[in-house]
Amino acid sequence: MRRLLVSLSLLLLCFRIAFGQASEYNAIYKEGKVFAHKPNAFLVEVTRSRRPGKALDVGMGQGRNSLYLARHGWDVTGFDASDEGVRLARTEAAHLGLKIAALVNTFEQFDFGENRWDLIVLTYEPTRTIAPKVARALTAGGAVVVEDRHRETRKIWPEGGLFDDNELLFLFPGLRVLRYEDVWARSDWQAERLNERLVRLLAEKPRVEEPGCLWRGKAVPEGGAICWDHAARFLCKDGGWLFTHENCS
Repeated sequence: MRRLLVSLSLLLLCFRIAFGQASEYNAIYKEGKVFAHKPNAFLVEVTRSRRPGKALDVGMGQGRNSLYLARHGWDVTGFDASDEGVRLARTEAAHLGLKIAALVNTFEQFDFGENRWDLIVLTYEPTRTIAPKVARALTAGGAVVVEDRHRETRKIWPEGGLFDDNELLFLFPGLRVLRYEDVWARSDWQAERLNERLVRLLAEKPRVEEPGCLWRGKAVPEGGAICWDHAARFLCKDGGWLFTHENCS
């Protein structure tokens, strides 16, 4: 019972924070303030070579990342607790002739699903809390893109940072890290134009390995054999090619 009460208290606190932030951002958005027109530069760079699929933009705000992805062929769903931010994202999408699903929701309530997304975008969001949902929600070969502040940012910016050295690397144990950065750079989610210590991550859910092997671009079933230069014989086993020490016939 005590654990249940603690869990409910923490959940209530999360809701208060989320909806408090929504109210704050609603007021800011209604003033006409735009935090950033351009999409996140790290997101742009790492998605250039990825085949478009279904993308989820967590905390979409006014929609800069969602709109960029939709413009480049992605089927985009974005959500945010701020109904005003979502309204602005929908309006801009209509103006540009782009199709996005923009929802008013919180990361606690949103159903991330299972094997659903080819891309999940987490820029300046509560990544620690969301991370356990990511691996299950990604399709095989799908990727998560993260950018946020290192804890050392607190020395120059009162909003502070979140992550210790290399901490972000260990939040997604089921994923394969393709790229990690820890750099001093100008955040695109800050109005003061200061360099901050940022951490960035691109991690991918492993694809399901097909049985068998490849030889010069052709599939060879498990148990199959090939001869290399009419001299060495190799057998396809579970895990790759095995030299058999047998002569080629």
